Amino acid sequence: MSIFNEANMIASIEKYLPHGQNLKAGIHAIVKKVVLQRFFSNAVYDSSDNLLKPECGAPLFYISKSKVATFDVYIGFSEDYLVIVPCEKESWHYKHTEVTNPEFLAVCTQLAMEVQSPFCLADILPVYRISQIEKCEIEKNWVGAYVCKIEFDTGDFIKILLPPFAGLFGGMPHHKVYRNAILELLKAKI
Repeated sequence: MSIFNEANMIASIEKYLPHGQNLKAGIHAIVKKVVLQRFFSNAVYDSSDNLLKPECGAPLFYISKSKVATFDVYIGFSEDYLVIVPCEKESWHYKHTEVTNPEFLAVCTQLAMEVQSPFCLADILPVYRISQIEKCEIEKNWVGAYVCKIEFDTGDFIKILLPPFAGLFGGMPHHKVYRNAILELLKAKI
């Protein structure tokens, strides 16, 4: 399966859009660096299955999921959401700990998501409300691509390259138009 296929891209992004949202634009892009941070309440980590499982009264749990390597993604947006989905299965670096510091605990509890049912850490993906974009820096590089450094109110960070072209043989005929739409969305957050 080619990653430069618009139908595959649309299906991959729409899978993560909340109900009622419609994809406005999406392209193939390249992530250079990503750090995702999440806090969970009432959860314990089961390392044998790589799952977070609900457990009432469990300490606040922090997970950092990161990758400092280049990999292919689809990036797209709807009316209210920005979605970034790896094109292929990727390996990530995970760090996790229980939050016990009382000062830190008071701040982090407000950011915590309660775990209702077991889920795999691999399912933590960069899916955001557009309003969660706190800061965006955009630079044009020498080959016509744009490098975007995006910070979110969750503390997440993504450095992503939006290439001028999407592969050979025309598998993504709307790349240029969709890339411009994504750039306009991000420029509004500068």
